[in-house]
Amino acid sequence: MRTIDAPRERPAPQQYHARTLTGDEIVGELHGLTLVIAVKADCDGCRLLLEAPAQAFGDIRLLFVAAESSDEPSWRLSTPPVVVSPELLRDLDVRWPPFWVLVDGDSGVVRAEGVPFGVEHVVEALTPFI
Repeated sequence: MRTIDAPRERPAPQQYHARTLTGDEIVGELHGLTLVIAVKADCDGCRLLLEAPAQAFGDIRLLFVAAESSDEPSWRLSTPPVVVSPELLRDLDVRWPPFWVLVDGDSGVVRAEGVPFGVEHVVEALTPFI
């Protein structure tokens, strides 16, 4: 099963601004390959991704991003924790969560993207890139 036919070719930012779930402002960098997973509240599929151990996605940087904050326990307990950045989702042209984007931060482009149907499915889609 494929999540999307082909990625929409587009640039990706190398830096982003976000807020932690406690409201702290942060500036992060997207360098190397980074798997950005967009999540939303009240989403069972998102919860399953958030509850998976980070190493389940393989040897890749992982970033969970939401457009709005939530007090859902899985958001605070995930590794890494969810950050809030509607601007990053906009810059990556993520229109609806759950959705994942593989960013090559060194070249500043989106390499792959899709709808996650579980951790194993995302890992399978990433295999050609890592």
